[in-house]
Amino acid sequence: MYIRHDGTGSFTTKIFLTIPLIVSIFLLIKNRNKGVFQFYKNERWIYWVLLLVLISICNPFNYAILATFAFVLVFLSYILFFKLIYKYLEPAQVVKGVFASFIFVCGLQCILAIMYPLLNISFVTTVFQAEGVQWATRTGTRAGAIGVFVTPANLGLFTTIASGFFFACYLGNYKKRLSLVFLGVNVITIILTYSRTSYITLVFVLFLMLFIFKNSKKPLFSIRSVLFGILPALLVVYWIVFLSPLSSIFLKTDADQMYEARLDHWVMGMEIFKLSPIIGVGINTHVEFVNHIIHLYKVVHNQFLTTNPIHNTHMIILTETGVIGFILWLVFLGSSVTQAKQNIAVNNNVIFSLTQIGLIITLVIYGFTDWAPLSHSIFPIFLLFTFFSKKYSLTFNSKTIVHRHVF
Repeated sequence: MYIRHDGTGSFTTKIFLTIPLIVSIFLLIKNRNKGVFQFYKNERWIYWVLLLVLISICNPFNYAILATFAFVLVFLSYILFFKLIYKYLEPAQVVKGVFASFIFVCGLQCILAIMYPLLNISFVTTVFQAEGVQWATRTGTRAGAIGVFVTPANLGLFTTIASGFFFACYLGNYKKRLSLVFLGVNVITIILTYSRTSYITLVFVLFLMLFIFKNSKKPLFSIRSVLFGILPALLVVYWIVFLSPLSSIFLKTDADQMYEARLDHWVMGMEIFKLSPIIGVGINTHVEFVNHIIHLYKVVHNQFLTTNPIHNTHMIILTETGVIGFILWLVFLGSSVTQAKQNIAVNNNVIFSLTQIGLIITLVIYGFTDWAPLSHSIFPIFLLFTFFSKKYSLTFNSKTIVHRHVF
C-alpha cells in the first residue's frame, strides 16, 4: 500500500497482502505451471484494469507512481492466486472453502462486537489495530464495533458482503440452516457497528437479492421490480431511520456533521476531476495529488479531508481514472449484474452469481458515502467474488451457451 508521509509518500506492505504472492510463487516453482499466465475471455475485466494502470503510469498528473505500482502488486498477486485456486480446485471445493472461511471470520467478528461495545471491554479494539479504540469510539462521539478492522465502517461493509454470501448459500440450497444462522450472526454484528450506511445497505442487499433470485427470468427494470423489489426495501429503511429504536443514530447524533463533511469531500473531488477529466490523476494517487496542488487546500479548509481518501468510492474512481475509467466502472457494474442474472435463470453458478449481485449492490450504495470498498481489507474480497463469479459463469452469445460450468 502507499501512504503519505510529509508530502513525499512511502511504500509499505501489509503481511496479509503478501501471502497470496508468496503462496503463488511457491506453487509455480513446485508445479512449473506456466498456463496460469494466460488470460481468457471471462477475464476481460482484468484487461481493462491493466489498461487503466498503463494510462496511470503514463499520466503526467500522476505524482505518486509508486502508489500505482503498489496497487498493481496487490491486484496481480490476488489474481494469480485465484487463478491457481481455479486450476487446482473444483467449484464445489471453492464454495466450501469460502463458506468455512467466512464462518470463522464472521463468528470472530460477532464475538468481538459483543465484547465491544456491548460489554464495553475496550481492550479488544486494540488487539488487531493499535489505534482501534480511537475509531471504535469515533474519536469520542459514539461507540461502534470494529472487530478485526480499523473502523466500524469497514466491519459493517465486510459483514454486509458476507451476509450477501450466506444469503446466496441459503437461496442456493447450500447448507441452508447454517447459512441462515450466520446471516443472523452477521445482523447482530452490523447492528453493533452502529454504521448507518451498513443498515441501509443490508436491507437493500437482502431484498434485491431475493427479488432477482425469484424473478431471474423476467426483465430487471420494470414496474414489478419497483413495486416488489425497491419499494419494500425503502419502507424498511424508512422504518429504521424514523421509527425504529435505531433512529437516533440517524437523527440525533453527528449525522449532520458527517453529511456536511462528505459534501465538502465531494466538492474537492470535483475540483480534482476538473484538472484532468479524461484520464484522471492516476490510480491510488488522488490524496498525493491534493498535496501537490496548493489551491485545492482553499476549497476545503479541513486537514482531515485533504489528507484522507475522498469518502465516495465512485468519486475516487472518477478522479483517479477520469471519464474513461468511470465509464468502464459503470459498464462493469451493469454487465456483472446482467451476467449473474442470466446464470441464475439457467440454474448455473447460483451462489457466486447471487453473491456478485449482492456485492454490486453493496458497492453502489456504500460507495456513495465511504472509500472502504477500496481499502486493503475489503478490496481482496471484491476481487475474490468477482473472479469466481465470472470464471464459473456461462458465456452467452446470441442466446447460445458457449461454455457451461455447473455446480
